[in-house]
Amino acid sequence: MATRCGWLKFCRSVVTIGVVSVMGAGLGWSESKAQESVTPAEEPAVLEMAPIHVEGQRIENVESVKKEMARRPGSNILIEEKQIVESRAMNLNDVLQFAPGVRFQSRFGADEGQFQIRGTSLRNNYHHRGINILINGIFFGDADGFSDFESIDLLAYERIEVYKGANALRYGANTIGGAINFVPRTGYSASILQMRFIAGSFGMVSGQVSSGKVSEPFKIGDMNATADYYISVSGNRQDGFQDHSQQARERINANVGLQLGTHQEIRAYFLQSVVSEAIPGALTNQQLFQNRKQVGGQTPFPVPGFFACVTNNQTCQWGRYYNLQRLGVAYHNEFAVNQFVEIIPYVSNQYTDHPIFQTYRQNTQNVGGEIRYVNTNQLFGMNHSFTAGLQPRYGNQKQTRNVNINGTAGALAQEYRAKSTYIGAYAEDALDATKDLTIVIGGRWDHSSREATIQNYGPAGNPFDPTIPSTPTTAQRPLRHFDALNPKLGFVYRTTPTSQLYFNASRSYEAPLNVELLSSVNANGSANTGFLNLDAQRAWQFELGHRGTSADKRYSWDVTVYDLEMQKELLASVINNQDTFQNAGGTRHTGVEAGGAMVLTKGLFAQGGGGKEDSLQTRVAYTWSRFKFTDDVYGAGTLIAKDGNTIAGAPEHSLNLELRYDHPDKWWVAPNVEWSLSGFYVDYLNQVKNPSYFVLNLKSGWNITDRLTLYAEGRNLTNKTYAGSVVVNDSLNRFANPAQGISAYGGIEYKF
Repeated sequence: MATRCGWLKFCRSVVTIGVVSVMGAGLGWSESKAQESVTPAEEPAVLEMAPIHVEGQRIENVESVKKEMARRPGSNILIEEKQIVESRAMNLNDVLQFAPGVRFQSRFGADEGQFQIRGTSLRNNYHHRGINILINGIFFGDADGFSDFESIDLLAYERIEVYKGANALRYGANTIGGAINFVPRTGYSASILQMRFIAGSFGMVSGQVSSGKVSEPFKIGDMNATADYYISVSGNRQDGFQDHSQQARERINANVGLQLGTHQEIRAYFLQSVVSEAIPGALTNQQLFQNRKQVGGQTPFPVPGFFACVTNNQTCQWGRYYNLQRLGVAYHNEFAVNQFVEIIPYVSNQYTDHPIFQTYRQNTQNVGGEIRYVNTNQLFGMNHSFTAGLQPRYGNQKQTRNVNINGTAGALAQEYRAKSTYIGAYAEDALDATKDLTIVIGGRWDHSSREATIQNYGPAGNPFDPTIPSTPTTAQRPLRHFDALNPKLGFVYRTTPTSQLYFNASRSYEAPLNVELLSSVNANGSANTGFLNLDAQRAWQFELGHRGTSADKRYSWDVTVYDLEMQKELLASVINNQDTFQNAGGTRHTGVEAGGAMVLTKGLFAQGGGGKEDSLQTRVAYTWSRFKFTDDVYGAGTLIAKDGNTIAGAPEHSLNLELRYDHPDKWWVAPNVEWSLSGFYVDYLNQVKNPSYFVLNLKSGWNITDRLTLYAEGRNLTNKTYAGSVVVNDSLNRFANPAQGISAYGGIEYKF
């Protein structure tokens, strides 16, 4: 693959956005460094019921966010800054490892892979669906709902918030899995200069330089003003564990804020990400255990030159390149006591070049935003928080496809232009009915439309025939509309001052993505020359859980039981290395999610009190998942799945466990295990299984001074052979993307 990853250039402006504080609290108006976060085991969150109060200058810190998340009737997880920087932080699994019900499977060690919450993206073999990605509360993705999280630089964010299901209505009732919100650093929470460097196995080198600062107060007219900035520049390279898996990523994240008085703020966000990566291809189970480093070979196809691989022994030299820019501006105005409004427009542009079964080049532009109103005055003498908002989006996508001849572009096969429109409107009220009971009721209306013009080249309009093109055929796909009204009802009951019982019932829906509607093949393997006949998927989700901390803050827990009843779930299959999609009749996702942390003992080897004691602590995340078809599924008369079959892609039982020792001399060591207790099916007919696996890892660090930190990590210390991610329902049983073997990484961070 040609490498086109030069150092980031400030090309066309564009990126994202949004500054909106989490869960209805609005933007943070901080004039000091953010409070240093701690791991749950060191100081579990005190999840008190606290009314929202909006008046004058606000300081948003980790503790205020924890209290607001405690008001939400649903499972949510907060990943604090310390947990991010104490890991390799190369992909989402590095930071979400102890989030029960959340599963990220890296492909060939990259920060790209499968991402799912409660099984909502199992049928997507690459990227994800059913999960909204947000930057400080603002949607991060295309207008049709597609998003690519490879552009997210984890080290540029001070915390990560995970909301499962629809418990955060504005973030994603139109998605079944939930939402993940990345909250960036600002000048108020960043060092004037910070440098981080990590190197390790398989040629991995990663570096980040960041800077943030707050200005001295100044005057704009008769208003006092303060400005701040934050910028992060990062890059990483690796040769990869598997053959032909080289990767390069370069990113810029920046935001600039202007605070006007105590009631207004304007903040602009910019992001650019350049990705260049080779794609080695998946292996069969036999190939995985025979030689897990080999490139995924392809079965020859009847038409020569159709794929990059045309012989049994020839490997595919595929690669992918994309360049993304996003720009947004967020305006926040507290125009009255305990009331504010936010207006946040954004634009984005992305170019993608990807030679797969065909070579395609794609340009995608998106515009959108949000208008949000929040009122936290009392209602009938009771504390409440009312939120309403409007979220419009528009996307325009242009793509050309050429016959793939050994990885190069041959004859023109297809051109298309796809337009997507989305409008979402929501309202929600959280009312403190008593001092211990908060009732949350809300709903949202979602409208999506899809339209495409497709021009096919080749005999009989067949876009897959590599012969010399003949007369083109043009098809105008009829405008497709998808509409839904999604209600929500839940409550949070404080069982003790630091614990809550919560319940949530909600309806969600998701319209098909462009990549699904415009798939190149139908479910029976025939060529698709227009839109696939797909419906939106819908679900009712019921959730009951209990969370809290002990009175002495020694341990914390969050246990959730959920039941998700889906209709017309969108399923993915791979036919001759081409993704296709279809709707199932009915499916059911049920599960149990249990997470917690506990300080086992203090003063084990070092006594003395006054912060001089050592500590031994643990944290755990267990997930039980039962995902089943409730109807037979057919494609062109062929049985795809039987009623009662397991939906492929996830283990029934999974466990993550960590034991951590902290010494008062500021060094720590933490072994942890990733355990897939049961193998899981990778096909809908439940004929092929991915074996169970047990992986042992070890992390350690040393805060030499307040400015200098060292970090080291060992992964897969037993050199276990297993599939790190899987390709679901591949027609040739090439489902295994090999996980990395034994590896080691070390890094250094310095703050000026």
